[in-house]
Amino acid sequence: MVYVHKMIILGTEELKQAESVLKKSFPESIKVYGCIFNLNRGKPHNLEVIADQWPDFNVIICKPKVQGTKDREGDFNIFSIYSNSKEGLKTLLDTPGVINRHIFTLLAGVDIRHLEAVQEFADQHGLPWKVQVVMNVLLLQDERQLLFKESYAGLRLTPLSAAHAHLVNSTWKYGGDSNSYNSVLNYITHNPSLCVIEEGGTEPVSWLLVYQHAALGLLYTLPQHRRKGYAKLLVSVMAKTLLERGHPVYCFVEKENDSSYKLFMSLGFQDSADYRAVWFEINKRQ
Repeated sequence: MVYVHKMIILGTEELKQAESVLKKSFPESIKVYGCIFNLNRGKPHNLEVIADQWPDFNVIICKPKVQGTKDREGDFNIFSIYSNSKEGLKTLLDTPGVINRHIFTLLAGVDIRHLEAVQEFADQHGLPWKVQVVMNVLLLQDERQLLFKESYAGLRLTPLSAAHAHLVNSTWKYGGDSNSYNSVLNYITHNPSLCVIEEGGTEPVSWLLVYQHAALGLLYTLPQHRRKGYAKLLVSVMAKTLLERGHPVYCFVEKENDSSYKLFMSLGFQDSADYRAVWFEINKRQ
């Protein structure tokens, strides 16, 4: 544990303690919990984890350790945030060294109830800001509603390989460039993934990945292969495997994305009605 300007950089022991404490505050803490879950299991990362105080923290932020890495996380300067106090969040954001006010920053997963704190921070420093997206946070805690059908005989379910990164990146809503390709390659290489290959085929037609913050993501089926139940199958098989490993099983779904919301809810994922996560942009992207 290192104290810097009233912020605390968490070390190995604190990260282990933080994981067990954050587990008691789902869904609000799930994104930061997911980051720390992977850190504590030795996954490669470019994260520094800071708290406002220790051990009785109100705010934990996972932020890039090195600026400008050639991936989506570096490109967007993504911060993951857990806060149980609006004032605590504003105070930590104001602490020197937490945010570089001269570059684009994406605060990902701000509790919508604490949105005023980040708006006030930006306004106080004359920084342009906008709400990029509001997300539902869907969490699965048991496998009873997951869907497994014998009629999927003939399909191959297999992890993605590095050779599939171009295909996945080309269809990703937030992908399409070399930085996002590097992120996709990182997710495939270091995290669980799953794809459907049809009988006689060699290439994936549907796939599901896991982000660095341990959320399910990049779920996609090629248009000509839709309405065959592949998305539900992938989510069900992946979720069961992850639950058995003690891995968190959750996802973020954009508020307007009804079809994905219904898919996950039909499989037993739960939505907390009064909690939404906001992706909040500070400064303009160059």
